[in-house]
Amino acid sequence: MNAYQNFLDFFSMHNKERLDGLSEYYFDLMTANERSMAFDYLLEKVEAGGTEESVHGLFMADASRATPLVKELLKKKSLRDEAQIAAAWNLYGHALDPSLLAVFIDSMSSDNRHIRAKAAYYVPAEFEPELISHLQGMIRTETDRMALIHATNKLLECYGITRASVEKEEFSRFYRGLRSEDQDVKEMTFRQLDIEYGNTAV
Repeated sequence: MNAYQNFLDFFSMHNKERLDGLSEYYFDLMTANERSMAFDYLLEKVEAGGTEESVHGLFMADASRATPLVKELLKKKSLRDEAQIAAAWNLYGHALDPSLLAVFIDSMSSDNRHIRAKAAYYVPAEFEPELISHLQGMIRTETDRMALIHATNKLLECYGITRASVEKEEFSRFYRGLRSEDQDVKEMTFRQLDIEYGNTAV
């Protein structure tokens, strides 16, 4: 059971590999029985409140088996904040359920800056009025640098603007506007996004 033992050993690591988190590599070499054991191991962690890592790992081990179980835990609010975000992200990837956006939106108002940053990073880039409004709110008031960066990038992505989809100068124009310390410039940039990209948003 070398592959399963490698998986177990991962949780006692304290190096870069552990910081990078679980990857598909740990599951690819497992037998069906080993995957099932790994799933049960992770499920125990998730049922105890979970972490971002344990939820992602559960879906890597067996997404079809994880989906109904995690959906129920999310519904019961049994998961810790970061596990909730990871659960909503994985579930959305399998079902594209718009109601899951509420999990991310709620987390954007967390007192914990790390949770706010994760929520803005993981939220699907959907052009939904409530999501747009909350991302704009973060950009107006957010004090944490990473949360602000993620909110800015996600708002632009909601409008279909990424570094890969538009010219560098175009991306920079909007990015700089949203990151401006002048609130009037930010408000003008919000309006420009609606005027120039609102009709073609994703």
